[in-house]
Amino acid sequence: MPRRLVRALALVFAAATISALAPAAAQAIPACKANYQCTHTYYATADRDLPIGGWTRFCDNTVDSWGSSSRYIEVTQARCGS
Repeated sequence: MPRRLVRALALVFAAATISALAPAAAQAIPACKANYQCTHTYYATADRDLPIGGWTRFCDNTVDSWGSSSRYIEVTQARCGS
């Protein structure tokens, strides 16, 4: 009986450890809506202190970009003509 209990506890501990270490689900980057100017700014860290790149799609559908991308992103959208 104690051996089964130890195995069961070991399995529960292993499952809890694996689920705690699993990465969080990725979130989709929102698409740029029609008649909106969209800017994506990429940051070096999750603190979002140091921008390292970005791009903007303007209302006339031109795109300007600079720097590099990363997993730390901030997206802003502004309605055209407002």
